[in-house]
Formats: sequence, structure tokens, C-alpha cells
Amino acid sequence: MVSPEELISTVERMEARLPAHPELRRVYEGLVPRFEKDLGASPRDVALAKSAALMVVQALAKQRALINIDVSDLPAATKFYCEGLGLSGGRRFGDDGIELLGAPAAIYLLVKPAGSAAARSTSQRRDYARHWTPVHLDFVVPEIEPAVARARAAGGVLEGEITTHGWGRIALMADPFGHGFCLIQFLGRGYDEIASI
Repeated sequence: MVSPEELISTVERMEARLPAHPELRRVYEGLVPRFEKDLGASPRDVALAKSAALMVVQALAKQRALINIDVSDLPAATKFYCEGLGLSGGRRFGDDGIELLGAPAAIYLLVKPAGSAAARSTSQRRDYARHWTPVHLDFVVPEIEPAVARARAAGGVLEGEITTHGWGRIALMADPFGHGFCLIQFLGRGYDEIASI
């Protein structure tokens, strides 16, 4: 077993190698007190909290993509994605957005009013009725039925029966803002069951 002194020394070395990116430093400094609250105040607990925060920051440093989801009601969207999909709130950006953690990439809910311009290059306006888009999120879950029940209880809509395929099971759903998403339960080797290479 690692002694508290060895743990503290290791964490200090890891802190020294923390990426210089100011945003990652802010994330780290925000996570440490949250983890300390859960773990305790002993020197060993503080070192464990810092170690956990460093692991999160190291994972974020490797991220190459962020997910932005436009919503018209930030409190309702936060409630859905946290209660319905098991994500947790990260940093808040005033009334304009929130960072959600718990997925392989950070998800940002961004407030954009219904009827506002979608982009300068199109006359299309934001509409939060159910809409189709060629890009959507899939959330991998260990068991699909409880995940569907949880999402539905938080305001999600199941758009058909859960179906089973060679790679697993899928539930096609929509969030309260018309965005489609899927819940996926892999079976066997997941997509490797159908991969040709």
C-alpha cells in the first residue's frame, strides 16, 4: 500500500506537470474542493481529491471534441440531462449555458431562443419542436430498460419500441427540446459483432 507521504509526493509531481492551459487549470481548481468535500480533510484525503481532479483534467486535455446543444430553457434542459441521462453539472456560464460532465466529451447546454437565427448563412430559425438532424448523440448504458425509464421520467420521449440487433439494443428517443438521441446497450462484443475488419 502506498504511504500518505508517497501519495502526496506523487500528486505534487503530477501537479507540476499539469497542462499550462488556463482553462484546464480552472477546471482543476474547481474540482479539487468538490472532491475534498466528498473525501475528507486529512492530508491523504486531500491528496486523493487532487489525484482524482488531475485524472479528470488529464482526460479533458486529450479531448478533441466538445458537444454543444442549443436549448431554450436552461434549468429544464439541465434537469433533463442530469436526471434523465445521469450527467452532472460542471461550470456555469451565467444564464447562457452550463457544462455537463459524465460523458466521454464535455456537453455544453447553450441558451438560444426559439426563433433566433440558426446561422448567418441560412434563413433557418431555431425550432425546438421535434426535428431531424444528421448528427445526434448516442449514450451507452449498461441496461436499456431502466435507462429508458429514467429518461422518460425526466421528460424524454421514446419514439418506438426498443429494438435488438446483432451488436446490441437501441432505444430511439428525443429530449424535451426536439433533439433526437439514442440509448444503446451493447451485447457481446458490441459493434465488433458486425465489423468486417
